[in-house]
Amino acid sequence: MLGNIGNERYATPYCQCWNKRSPISWEQLITSCTCGEEIDVSEWKWEQPQVDEVSCVVISDDKKQVTFHPSYSSGTAAVRGDTPLLQNYHYYWEVKMLTATYGTDIMVGLGSDKVSVTQSQFEFTSMLGQDTESYGLSYTGAVRHAAAVAREAAGFCRGTIIGVRLDLWQGTLEFYVNRKPQGVSFYNLRRHGVLYPIVCSTAAQSSMRLIYAASWRASLLVDAGRALAASARAAAGRVPPGLRRRLRLQFWLMLPHRDCVLEEDEDTAMEEEAVQLQSSLGDFFPNQYLNGFYVDSVERDYRVVVWE
Repeated sequence: MLGNIGNERYATPYCQCWNKRSPISWEQLITSCTCGEEIDVSEWKWEQPQVDEVSCVVISDDKKQVTFHPSYSSGTAAVRGDTPLLQNYHYYWEVKMLTATYGTDIMVGLGSDKVSVTQSQFEFTSMLGQDTESYGLSYTGAVRHAAAVAREAAGFCRGTIIGVRLDLWQGTLEFYVNRKPQGVSFYNLRRHGVLYPIVCSTAAQSSMRLIYAASWRASLLVDAGRALAASARAAAGRVPPGLRRRLRLQFWLMLPHRDCVLEEDEDTAMEEEAVQLQSSLGDFFPNQYLNGFYVDSVERDYRVVVWE
């Protein structure tokens, strides 16, 4: 519990716009700080709530901003993305917290199609991560899954940008806070047939905005782009113009990674994989690919791996 309090206490906004302590009206929320929103990519938006959910969730006309409990709170309100996340794709999306964080919990994450956004509407709880069907990052910094705190990350507050990076080729999930990696928290997400982005809150009049949502099908192009972006030799002037434009729109491919944090049942297998040959190719390709490539439309077990 002390760790959660500390993370919440040191949560920081993405920019200086949020340092003012003065209250912000609902109208100002829509047109206030746009830092970090320069690239307008929204491959999906928030799903319009059903009639019986309208009282606790309000979604803006552009379906990007969601306000929970506009009058008062009587439980946990949640909303999910309107598009399912497909196998063999890389996904990255970001939400910006627009109001103060307080109360039982405010969370950003995802869940399978077995998760109902109304399941906790009359209960104050950390909805995401209650069971094995959902995953969530709390504003306190707790990363939750299977009714447990899997790890501690940086918390978030008003003005923080929370990113979610989902790799449905390898089945990994990583959270970002103000575009800083918090480490891979979970593996084996490919076991879920269908996944959806989800946000939830118990706090009255809490609000957040979807500012970026992109995907890229797993391919050699993804690996090449990431390798070029990560390489110290990839000066901006040496990247082909077409790829440079794509990397600008898909800026999340260039975000750094932190060391993986494994679930207990993954420790042994991943430790064995970590013992790999030293190769000059490692200077160019991320170590999670084991100095190799995978080929489009080829199952993971049949990847083509290139060794020196």
